Amino acid sequence: MELITSLRSFRNFFAPLAILSLIPGHAPARDLYVAPPASPQILAFARYIASIQERNPFTESGPVLVEIEATLPGLYKQSRLLAIGQTGESERREYKVLGVAGDATVTREVIARYLALQEQLEDLPLSSIAIAPPNYKFHYLGQVGTGESNSAYVYRIIPKKKREGLIQGQLWIDSVTGAAVLETGYFVKTPSAFIGRIEVVRDIQPQNGYCITHVIIQTPWAGRGELTFTELPLAGAEQQQGPSSAPVARN
Repeated sequence: MELITSLRSFRNFFAPLAILSLIPGHAPARDLYVAPPASPQILAFARYIASIQERNPFTESGPVLVEIEATLPGLYKQSRLLAIGQTGESERREYKVLGVAGDATVTREVIARYLALQEQLEDLPLSSIAIAPPNYKFHYLGQVGTGESNSAYVYRIIPKKKREGLIQGQLWIDSVTGAAVLETGYFVKTPSAFIGRIEVVRDIQPQNGYCITHVIIQTPWAGRGELTFTELPLAGAEQQQGPSSAPVARN
């Protein structure tokens, strides 16, 4: 028994010395510290990156109710389209138009051009247009309130290359979940179907799938066009009043 006790004492005495022997003798005391925990801002940004890497836009959502309202302010004309959008077998967004009302020029020059832009973006690899470090430089600007007790971290986003589908502007992410709640800016490369700069503000509510996109474009023949693209999951739309209850003329 005394021998076992002695061996234990021997081991307990030399264990700390063995650990100390792993530390270089010339290491200054200021270099021997435990790294502090990551800040909430860094954790939120990590969650954002993880969420866009795991996201599959072709399978993550079902049918959505889509309302598109567009105007040509210079001509005092407007138009509205109501549709159901869902991802088809080709993994592209397809629309079943429920009705169109308003001026045909607005429908053709603003709504049709925006849908053509969406189609062009869907042809691009998701990895090439994702708001992520491979495509963008991120500059942290600060924290802002987003209503009630919620807040968001704001980043300035600058594309590393002038390429189709990339925007320069700001990204807001939820301070807790890291989910994107606002994307705003302008496309750094204008598609051939448009002239001038295309400005976009995308307001996202991840908790219920509600998303509103505001777009300002310059059309070749009709001047400045403004468009609001509202998406709401069809399941949610059936449980509450949709984005607009006004009747739409059937085709």
